[in-house]
Amino acid sequence: MTKVVLFGDSLTAGVVDGHSSPIFTRLLEDKFPDVEFINRGLPGDQTRNACKRLREDVLNEVPDSVVIFFGTNDVSSKEVFLANYHNNLAYMLTCISPNKCLLITPGIAGPTRANLRPLSKMEQYAKETLTVAKEFEIPALDWFDICKNKDPKELLQADDLHYSEMAYRQLVEHLTPLLQKKLDSLN
Repeated sequence: MTKVVLFGDSLTAGVVDGHSSPIFTRLLEDKFPDVEFINRGLPGDQTRNACKRLREDVLNEVPDSVVIFFGTNDVSSKEVFLANYHNNLAYMLTCISPNKCLLITPGIAGPTRANLRPLSKMEQYAKETLTVAKEFEIPALDWFDICKNKDPKELLQADDLHYSEMAYRQLVEHLTPLLQKKLDSLN
């Protein structure tokens, strides 16, 4: 069976009402019933910490493919700058093998989170994700571009950070063709 690791933060973990949930994984399993999805989303994680858990959470699983979805916490970090974020993603891709990977840009945060996650900074990190994808010649979903003109109340839970069920459904709809193409290329 094909194995895909979902590697990211709380948005990957599918946090709903403050707790990790299987929403993201289940929606993907509905689209890809013959694929085993292993969710390695860790609430609060940033790329610098993710690099430290890469072996245990990703490489030891020996995945066929890895979906990497970080950035939202990196944006708000005082320790991770844009260049660090770029280098951390590049490190992950190098360790995993770029041909196995697919990147998702950070999306948006709502108005109550704008002090730490302003839209302009979210966009910078999204663009940097796309830059890394281009450098490594791998696919990337520009989730920020999809989200930026939508009402945050539609996409986000009351905490203005974590995604609503509708947002996860849209994310999976947009991710499905890229992931399908990635999985087809492995065969």
